[in-house]
Amino acid sequence: MKLHPTLYGLRDAFRNYCTQYAPDIMAFCSDSLLQDHAERPLSAQSLEVCQKLLKQPPGACATTQSLLDAVRSATPHVCWRQSYTEKDAGIDAFYLSNYGWFNLIAPSGPFVSDTLRLSVGYWEKGLFYPRHWHEPEEIYLTIAGSATFLSDGRDPIDAGAGATICHYSNQPHAADFSNAPLLAAAFWRGRELEAKPIL
Repeated sequence: MKLHPTLYGLRDAFRNYCTQYAPDIMAFCSDSLLQDHAERPLSAQSLEVCQKLLKQPPGACATTQSLLDAVRSATPHVCWRQSYTEKDAGIDAFYLSNYGWFNLIAPSGPFVSDTLRLSVGYWEKGLFYPRHWHEPEEIYLTIAGSATFLSDGRDPIDAGAGATICHYSNQPHAADFSNAPLLAAAFWRGRELEAKPIL
């Protein structure tokens, strides 16, 4: 069974964007973003926050608008997930009703890769993503909205649409969405690509 056409559109939008505007992401991904991936159809799954993304999407910039459009088109056809529950420190019901993410390219994604994880996440205004870390290295690409990224070892970064933010392996970091929502992609490489971040 083929994947829904919007997933191919979203993968192509990321490839086009990174090729044109994000040489740092292309270098980070090596050939993993552009290779032909095996495909695994997944059942679509929605979350409460998806309706907020579809009804009132955050503002993109001229170069990331195509990514925002592609994410919104794919939203009803992907498996939205959450990493945390109310048992996790700093996570409550308000947080859980206002965030979610899905894999596009990953070991368990619709496009299968053992060397790259490309996930898309959305956080509504008013959230704070608690300090956490993970073994894989990471680059965030902010697609729409904005956030303040707080990473050990450097000054806070106020990032709007089109910014990239890097985190080393096991570098603790957090994100503040007090002033705006954020739609972002996270590119991971390294071991334990599917591991839950440690809070």
